[in-house]
Amino acid sequence: MPAAQPPAAPLATAPKIVMNGAQTPEPMSANDNIRRFDASSRVPSPLQEVLFHNKTRCFVYGMQPKAVQGMLDFDFICKRANPSVAGIVYTFGGQFVSKMYWGTSETLLPVYQSVDKAFEKHPDVDTIVNFASSRSVYSSTMELMNIPQVRSIAIIAEGVPERRAREIMVTAKEKDITIIGPATVGGIKPGAYKIGNTGGMMDNIVASKLYRKGSVGYVSKSGGMSNELNNIVSQCADGVYEGIAIGGDRYPGTSFIDHMLRYQSDPECKILLLLGEVGGVEEYRVIEAVKNGTITKPIVAWAIGTCAGMFKTEVQFGHAGCLRQLSTRNRCREEE
Repeated sequence: MPAAQPPAAPLATAPKIVMNGAQTPEPMSANDNIRRFDASSRVPSPLQEVLFHNKTRCFVYGMQPKAVQGMLDFDFICKRANPSVAGIVYTFGGQFVSKMYWGTSETLLPVYQSVDKAFEKHPDVDTIVNFASSRSVYSSTMELMNIPQVRSIAIIAEGVPERRAREIMVTAKEKDITIIGPATVGGIKPGAYKIGNTGGMMDNIVASKLYRKGSVGYVSKSGGMSNELNNIVSQCADGVYEGIAIGGDRYPGTSFIDHMLRYQSDPECKILLLLGEVGGVEEYRVIEAVKNGTITKPIVAWAIGTCAGMFKTEVQFGHAGCLRQLSTRNRCREEE
């Protein structure tokens, strides 16, 4: 007969503390309050024209803890199951995790020094928020666009050389990648996802009802004015469906018409809102789309700064992207 097996050792239990004759569990350690999330599988967008949804996962390129914490706070009040930020890409080395808050609990975000390793660990990520400086944003964006699963990149940096910005724009169109920026605060999808510091502080997000989706999709050049649009729309309509600030540089990765056509094709977006600027020509492309019937949804558009011609001295009401077209228009007026 086989030898009898020794009895299994009892499972270890947490030590008890005896106080006044009664046993109480040992107090929780600091690590017991850390919320951990499993890597989820990639969830494709329900429609091609939908860039962001409530399961969008992204990387933040660059060490920007304040922006990352703002994104996590937004995710939490929107009652997302998982944070939108899967990790941080910081190629200069340093720490391997970054401690953030998820509500009142803590969570650890991985910090990667390699783009390839980051995407290998997180196959569900298809969006990048690129905080690289104007000196390195070209090389980092071109590297990111070589990753097949990337669908959209937000470039926050201002002062990107114009030639580099045009090269990024051409490459993105070839690879069918949506570029938001350069020189942008990003965009927001209420109740689902926000880019970086879009929407301002938490009190402004709550006041503008950005924690749940509305029906109005807007496009603006200015990130600051987009916050004002959030406020106005929340008071005059049922809220924002999606808002994009395309950025103020001369060669943005996407233009007004690109996002307007997305909203036109999205059945959940009911009203279109465009905040244009004096001196640009992109607004005319939207006008032509309305005239030829490409855009059929109700649209409200306003080109701000039209009072510039009333001043005797030059007053700039637009961004850098308007300067070239504005100077061309002024020369045409002088020749006439």
